[in-house]
Amino acid sequence: MSLRRIFLVIAVLLAVSSVPAGAQVKLGDVVAENGYDWIIGKWAATRSDDQQVELEYKWILDKYAMCVDVKIGDFKYHGMIMGVPSREEIIQIGADNMGGTWNGTWAEDYEGAVNRNQRLETDGTSETMDMVFVKVDNNSFKVKEYSVESGYRASQVRGETIFKRQKEQTAQKAETDSGLEGTWTGADAGGYGGQWTFVFSKGKVEVKGPESEYYAGTMKLNDKTSPKQIDFKIDKCSMPEYAGETSLSIYRLEGNKLTLAASEPGSMYRPTFFDSTGGVMLFSLTRK
Repeated sequence: MSLRRIFLVIAVLLAVSSVPAGAQVKLGDVVAENGYDWIIGKWAATRSDDQQVELEYKWILDKYAMCVDVKIGDFKYHGMIMGVPSREEIIQIGADNMGGTWNGTWAEDYEGAVNRNQRLETDGTSETMDMVFVKVDNNSFKVKEYSVESGYRASQVRGETIFKRQKEQTAQKAETDSGLEGTWTGADAGGYGGQWTFVFSKGKVEVKGPESEYYAGTMKLNDKTSPKQIDFKIDKCSMPEYAGETSLSIYRLEGNKLTLAASEPGSMYRPTFFDSTGGVMLFSLTRK
């Protein structure tokens, strides 16, 4: 199609009229059907005044709403986007850490998706602007900013900012690299005998045990708890019944010594202590 769709609001009306009475229309479905789901994710930009901008859109409430977070220097904004079928609108509300409150709508014109927002200051004064989102590709878009007076957009753009998508591995680096990277060897405390080798690398793990026992998959860390937690999602292993299962585990890192208590893959129980009871395997490992 060479002509762009007129308004996202029309999409809401069409969606509402096409479903049975009582059915709920998700904002996520409307966004996807109109080709705007690329906006989900974390973005970064440098403005013309050299200020760094961090921007994130993410789904909440089972895709009935979307939350927005913006950070520019010391300025922080948090908002929520939702569809209101009874008012035939997609709206956005929010607040910032400077005391301002925001109220706006989303529509579409020939350039792209348009977010018209009014910011109300603590003294009662307000400013309205149009933010026009123009997709460049799946990893970049530009925002054109226009002043709005008496409901009309200014003819000249006030500013333009290019946003680049932040890579997922960058966002997850702290989660997957908490001092575990490398090769660890040792034994289990259950008396099974033989040497175990764990290799942690960029969110992935490979485990080799005695008698050709083998596991490979991904790991997810949570170092905010006590004890610290680690989940092993098994993709491949020497025991087919464990493929696709997750081992809920805890760990303790002391220099070059790693203590790991791992539940049986598929168990809903996570160990709370470093012992080998209740089917838990307790590993005492040393970095190679």
